Amino acid sequence: MELNKRIESSRLVSCSYKVKPLRLRKRKMMRTGKQHNQRVEGRAMRMKLRTLQRLIPGGVELSEANSLFVHTADYIMLLRFKISLLEALTSQIGNK
Repeated sequence: MELNKRIESSRLVSCSYKVKPLRLRKRKMMRTGKQHNQRVEGRAMRMKLRTLQRLIPGGVELSEANSLFVHTADYIMLLRFKISLLEALTSQIGNK
């Protein structure tokens, strides 16, 4: 009788953490090294793309990597043009 009360009361106590189901833990353990490396590389690539999206004006709105790269190339060309324009202006001012 005493044992049954303890078991029922222990069932009522909630855990402060979640335990993953056994099948998920087994699946994770069964991954090969190649699969793990691909997963890590994919995560690193997504982080780099997010960083690039933050650096390029209007990059956050671009969801595809290809369009982000094209937009980045355009932005680099714009910056180069601005640099050459500023260099031309400073050389003209310096000659006066």
